[in-house]
Amino acid sequence: MEKEEKVIVILLSMVFLSLSIAYLVFFGSVASEESMFSSSSLPGEDAFVEGTVVSKRLTYSGNHLILMVDSPYGPAKIFVPSENGASEIDDLLDGGSVVHISGKVDEYEGELELIVEKVDDVDVL
Repeated sequence: MEKEEKVIVILLSMVFLSLSIAYLVFFGSVASEESMFSSSSLPGEDAFVEGTVVSKRLTYSGNHLILMVDSPYGPAKIFVPSENGASEIDDLLDGGSVVHISGKVDEYEGELELIVEKVDDVDVL
């Protein structure tokens, strides 16, 4: 290889490495963002659901809030523990409210549900 060819190979390698690093810096965090909650969601994932509140009820023991939201992927069960603001969210929402809810996917009695971690995770649209 000639000297000029070696320089070109080194420069191309440096460009490729720089582009790889830039991609990881700018787009590497996209994979860790929350995804749309669906039947294919996995426990432990961060997810969100957007849709209309079909029903809401407080549990008899513990005053936890259970919501059913009609989303594009079908009905989604949302669980809000009392210590995470269940009563505040209950006051905030009415049946028919259109919402964006973020949380952690969990499984309860064989069913997937979204666990709300704080009041700010529920937005009325």
